[in-house]
Amino acid sequence: MHNRTTSRASVIAGGICVALFALLTVALLTVDRQPIAGDGSLVGLATFNLNARALLGQHDMAEKLSNILLIVPAICALAFAVIGARQLIQGRHRWSVDRDLWLLLALYGAMLVLYVLFNCVSPNNRPILEDGVCEPSFPSSHTLLAVTMLGSSMVQIVQRMRAGGWRSAALIVCGVAMAGIVIARAMAGVHWATDILGGILLGTALVAFYHAIAFASENHKAARGKHARL
Repeated sequence: MHNRTTSRASVIAGGICVALFALLTVALLTVDRQPIAGDGSLVGLATFNLNARALLGQHDMAEKLSNILLIVPAICALAFAVIGARQLIQGRHRWSVDRDLWLLLALYGAMLVLYVLFNCVSPNNRPILEDGVCEPSFPSSHTLLAVTMLGSSMVQIVQRMRAGGWRSAALIVCGVAMAGIVIARAMAGVHWATDILGGILLGTALVAFYHAIAFASENHKAARGKHARL
């Protein structure tokens, strides 16, 4: 019953985030659109975005920090890849790899598809030109990546690491890195505030659905004995 309740809560949370993301996207396409992008194109919720940009400013060090902190999700992804490869080598069959690891790979794929999609149909462009180009801005890819990869890493850590100091430390590192990337990206001045918010909402939705599918079912509970513990 507990797992079913957890699954339902994750699905509801994911659905709420998707609904809010959709509302935000519609608002960007219809509300207070002004030619404030770096290339003079229209940006929705312009007054809010301009006020937020004036408050947060533009800091080159923050952009560099956001890029450096991407090392953390890269290390997490590599660690889970190693776990999956070890299971595959030992079992000599794709089904010997834990189902949640295949779903984690699918999660990364879904994130990549969404990145490509919004890079083609983004409702607004960035506030600045970079190398003479004004790139699509919504949602922030750094934020989407940080929330999706580090959020799912935290789910994996809870499942795979025994309770104790190491697990707490791993969760703190992931949480701090996630917050650091999001905050640094907001302060870098290369995105609008709505881009950051969109990345948070979309990434949170992906993690919530991943948790519901990969870990919160009764079937998963019955099959957890084969999961590699760290």
